[in-house]
Amino acid sequence: ISSRPQSQPTINPRDIPAGFTEKDLSPHFRKVRFGSVHAGSLNSYSLVSLRANFSGGAKIGVTGWLIRGNRESQIVPGAVEVYDPSGASGESNIYLSTGNLVNIYSTVSAVGRNLRLNKCMGYIENTNKFTPPLRARCPSVTTPANFSSFSGACQDYVRSLGFCRLPAANPPVPQYDHTCRAYLDTLNYRGCFDQYRSDSDFLDREWVVWTGSKFLDERHDRVLLFDAQGLVVDEY
Repeated sequence: ISSRPQSQPTINPRDIPAGFTEKDLSPHFRKVRFGSVHAGSLNSYSLVSLRANFSGGAKIGVTGWLIRGNRESQIVPGAVEVYDPSGASGESNIYLSTGNLVNIYSTVSAVGRNLRLNKCMGYIENTNKFTPPLRARCPSVTTPANFSSFSGACQDYVRSLGFCRLPAANPPVPQYDHTCRAYLDTLNYRGCFDQYRSDSDFLDREWVVWTGSKFLDERHDRVLLFDAQGLVVDEY
């Protein structure tokens, strides 16, 4: 195990977790902190949140880090940063920057991938039920320039659609209104992705990981976070 670089600022001895010394501390000590920690129960999922606790333009990779309880542990896996509508996106390292966090749940991903959320992700919840549900945050439905030429029934129906809501398979729109029906076919994750993918705020600050297992003691536990070199980053 490598020691902490000498260039790091001096650590207050009272801040060092019991059983460790300053040489056991990561260069990222307390730059990534535990947020919410819930062990869950027989009928509920567990949650461990890691949040960036630093400022500036740096990024810290947390994939491969170890979250260790008194009895069991969990490696932080990778995730898909930009989830393509095809679903074929591969997972890569999770990098946290200022204001970012990763929520690690004991449930299973409904799409078989860990994800970084984005401004269109709420549409996916319509056809894939996550536990807990993904946040229903999507851009407002924008109407095309020729919207006024759509049938009145179509205009009313479009205005009735809420955030992240998919149109019905058989919407209450006249069969002859092909332009409207073609437009309704774009109100989904793919259509939203194609429209907003280039926005500077497309990606959310939150990453979500589903491990399919619990590792914390439901009554009491001490939880430690170690970096990829086995050095201490934080304690809960």
